[in-house]
Amino acid sequence: MYPEDKSQRPQLSAAPQSSAWYNKKPDGFVPRRQTYGACGGGLGEMPVSENFVTVEDMLGMPSLSGVRMIAGKSGARRRVSSVTVLDTPDGAAWLRGEEFVLTTAYGVKDDERKMTELIYQLHKKNAAGLGVKSGRFIGELPKEAVAAADLLGFPILSVPEKFAFRDIINPVIAAIVDRQSARLIYSDKIHNEFLRLAVNGNDAGDVLSALRSLIGRSAVFVDMYFRRVCCSDGSGDICARFAGMDFDRITPELLSHYLCHKVSNSVENFGYIVLDRDGEGCRDDGVVRTALEYAAMVLTLRMMDRISSQRIEDKYRDVFLEDLLTNNVKTESEIHNRARLYGWDLRNGGFVAVVDINNIKKCYVTGYDLERDGELQEASRSIFDVSVSRMLAVFPNAKCYRQSDLAVFIISPDKYDQSRTYAQLEGVFGEIRRAIAGKMIFTVTMGVGEYFPNIRDIHKSYTQARTSINLGYQTEQFDCILFYSRMGIYRLLSAISGTKEAGEFIARYVKPLADYDAKYNAALTETLEAVIKSGWNLKKASGLLFIHYNSVKYRFAKICELLDADLHNNEERLAVDIALKLHMMNANSWQ
Repeated sequence: MYPEDKSQRPQLSAAPQSSAWYNKKPDGFVPRRQTYGACGGGLGEMPVSENFVTVEDMLGMPSLSGVRMIAGKSGARRRVSSVTVLDTPDGAAWLRGEEFVLTTAYGVKDDERKMTELIYQLHKKNAAGLGVKSGRFIGELPKEAVAAADLLGFPILSVPEKFAFRDIINPVIAAIVDRQSARLIYSDKIHNEFLRLAVNGNDAGDVLSALRSLIGRSAVFVDMYFRRVCCSDGSGDICARFAGMDFDRITPELLSHYLCHKVSNSVENFGYIVLDRDGEGCRDDGVVRTALEYAAMVLTLRMMDRISSQRIEDKYRDVFLEDLLTNNVKTESEIHNRARLYGWDLRNGGFVAVVDINNIKKCYVTGYDLERDGELQEASRSIFDVSVSRMLAVFPNAKCYRQSDLAVFIISPDKYDQSRTYAQLEGVFGEIRRAIAGKMIFTVTMGVGEYFPNIRDIHKSYTQARTSINLGYQTEQFDCILFYSRMGIYRLLSAISGTKEAGEFIARYVKPLADYDAKYNAALTETLEAVIKSGWNLKKASGLLFIHYNSVKYRFAKICELLDADLHNNEERLAVDIALKLHMMNANSWQ
């Protein structure tokens, strides 16, 4: 039927002016002849546009010589899946799509408008095209019908009266069956090729190379698990684009511009096979889809096998690293012999850097369930993946050992230069912070131990790195990098923090102030901290506290009174300073 919007109806002026148009092909129309090409063989020189029959292919068949296209030239490549005859007014209701419809036009011969209505009905049903027996019941196709077909891109063929319907139906159906048979044969070829690859244990490169040979299109495999890209060949444009790309730039937004096929099993996504959407080679969606499905299946098997092997290797490697970090080794030769199993050279000694996810352990205390556990595991994995990638970019020989909320790196440089190494670590930490900023609810802290020239002492560097993290919690220093060598007096205090003596020291110099604050809702402890930070300068302390200088003087006098101490004396000042530091360290243990 006509569209409701009259502006969408065809304009009569678009129709040709002469019936001679029936007897020539549209200007510039040349049916293509091409073989099966990259999508397989077996079709010889049969004119095909793809691995399916189109209206264009029908015009190229020798047995249909004399059939001409008279309208809807832009739809010449509509797919033909079957051929049917329609000569009743309501026949279009029974179409299922992709049928090429033959008609004598008997049902519309008395009303030109009905031919136009029929064209709209067939187009709505996704018919492939319409073949009209010329000269039988209709002479020249109505101008309005021609304009409608051109507007819709719906091809109409003029079929000479000498053709019986079977003269059209038989060769077209034969061509369709030939194409379907060829596709089945080629699908079997695809199956056998990828079965061979699966049985022989070929790697991802071999799988992609086979995929390229089968569909004639270069492909890449974006491996999300091992964070790498594998290419089918070195000459394809897509391979050149992805091969040198920073993996972090391969985002869902980038992949949305390509044809992607997921490589996964029922529980895990391993990555994607990526093709150009408009690449060369096979254009048959069915063949490409079949090849991609088989390639993805083999890649899934390869990934599962590789991950299993990797996990076994990681297990033994992690045992070795844990032995190093906990000093569970007997001799230096044992270390080097075990290191050689993994291709590691630890003869230059090394140091340890620890990346800690701040306060993540607290999330396991309240409101914890399986869903929350999954969220925490994913957050930890994302942060550690970023940490590992950034660290390895600067220290490619670093060895990584993961714990629930820690990523531990053993770094064994060829030549150790403290100032240069510390600058590199600060740069790495800055990149990690920027990478997770705004994406995670957690921050991270990096603790760095000192360098030891003998790898046998690496456990000492590990202890120092963890001590740095612990001191960060105790002194409320988060989202920063902490070098053990720069921790100053806190290195000494960490050795006595939590002892009976430390508790007695805190009771002497801090507890009286804390008790007074609790009883009178005062702020003497806070005032004392500000005074110490200001170098015992009361005027500067008043600025830090945003209160009047006289108020600070009054509070300071009260502090001296409660502590029964002369805080103008350097020895007393030192004692109070140390007591406050110990108090803060005890109050903020590492969670």
